[in-house]
Amino acid sequence: MSDFHQLTWTKPSSLQRLAVAPAKAQNLIDWHESALKVAESFAEKPPLQLPQSLTLPEVEREMYEHGVRYACIHDAQGEWVGMMQARELHSRHSTAVAGLLQLNWSELQVQYVMQSIKALPVLTYQQVKTAQIGDIAATLQAAGRDFALVEKSGELWGLISSMTILQRTGESIRLYPKATTFVEVFSALRHPEIADN
Repeated sequence: MSDFHQLTWTKPSSLQRLAVAPAKAQNLIDWHESALKVAESFAEKPPLQLPQSLTLPEVEREMYEHGVRYACIHDAQGEWVGMMQARELHSRHSTAVAGLLQLNWSELQVQYVMQSIKALPVLTYQQVKTAQIGDIAATLQAAGRDFALVEKSGELWGLISSMTILQRTGESIRLYPKATTFVEVFSALRHPEIADN
């Protein structure tokens, strides 16, 4: 320490502020815009599809390599059974499930933490076409889910993700967990929105 010298310093004043980067135009859209602006067609943008037997680190690597925020999960027969968001890979939920199953996080298969396709709300293309983004946000919030599936002419046309709404509008949707399994109840009790009350 003999080679170093103390610098002269002062205490911060109330007039000092943090440096803020200049605002950049992001071309954000409003929640009053058409919901079709946040809908993703499977024909135009095929989702990443992964088997439910993959471990969470394998899913994380696939999402990173493909540059996506979510993946469709299918079973051994190729049937679509769930959705997985990248942000859920290291969530309290995945940690709780690993603990309950007495596994390391790296050994946990995605089938145990994905959002079941059966729990997601399904909207018709006509509903989405006439709805505003805010209507979709309210629907996702009421369902407590990050995704809504969109059906057109009896087939799945695409989906709407809460992350896409955030990306395009700059506003997030407050989702409160809807528990349907023991693990979801456990996670809900530990949810910061509930734990702080």
